[in-house]
Amino acid sequence: MLATVALLCLTALGFVALRFDSPTADSETRSQPVSSGDASTLLAGAVVLPAPRHVLKARDFAARRRGRVSFAVVDTTGAVSCYRCRAPYHSASVVKAMLLVAYLNRLAGEHEELTAEHDAYLDSMIRVSDNEAATAIYAHVGDRRLYALAEQAHMTDFHISGSWGSTHITAADQAGFFARIDELTPTEYQGYTRTLLSSIVPRESWGIPEVSRPAWLTMFKGGWLTSRRGSLVHQVARLERGQVSLSIAVLTDGNPSDAYGRETIAGVAARLLRE
Repeated sequence: MLATVALLCLTALGFVALRFDSPTADSETRSQPVSSGDASTLLAGAVVLPAPRHVLKARDFAARRRGRVSFAVVDTTGAVSCYRCRAPYHSASVVKAMLLVAYLNRLAGEHEELTAEHDAYLDSMIRVSDNEAATAIYAHVGDRRLYALAEQAHMTDFHISGSWGSTHITAADQAGFFARIDELTPTEYQGYTRTLLSSIVPRESWGIPEVSRPAWLTMFKGGWLTSRRGSLVHQVARLERGQVSLSIAVLTDGNPSDAYGRETIAGVAARLLRE
């Protein structure tokens, strides 16, 4: 009886742990590892991050913020915990990480070389979040390859509605994508992808990297735009330290300003990364 009451309370608060291959997030369960490598490389006796109490603190913080807030975290064992992580949001520039991987998959599948022109597009699209570069890459990827990548990443709530910038995403799907990003990227381009995502220009390195660096190698992508609710601000990151990794996705909308949304993302990350 007490276990049932506790589960109902957690569900009402919007905090659940889930499996990525589960069709819903309505029940609380311990996940299997997102990637077989994550759990197998975890050192015996290592502290699992984030600790459950820190996930709850992040949830409490998110619940007090203005606007809409969702987050998902794939912990250092590969298990997943989240808060309102199946709520849909417009992607803004977060989807550019998917455009990058989908384009590189196209090159590998068609045995084409990366040209200097497209290398420049990819660099601008990721490191300075250039929208024209993203549109140029999207023309070579199309909806079909993005949907194929979403299926390969086991996304359950990914939808495209007319353009790359209005793609619908969830925190659960994006955290899972970043957790699997190495295995989703062709082997010959894994180093290239990691370099781009870990060298975003300083003016766009707010939020998670402000909190995670220098303790963690941080690969990430942010996105922002003005929505009908206010400022929409997102960020997704994969963090690595030694032989362990974790991934965090924080999606927000209805912020009174971009700065407020960035503070929300940093606040969630700071609570999740406490040791």
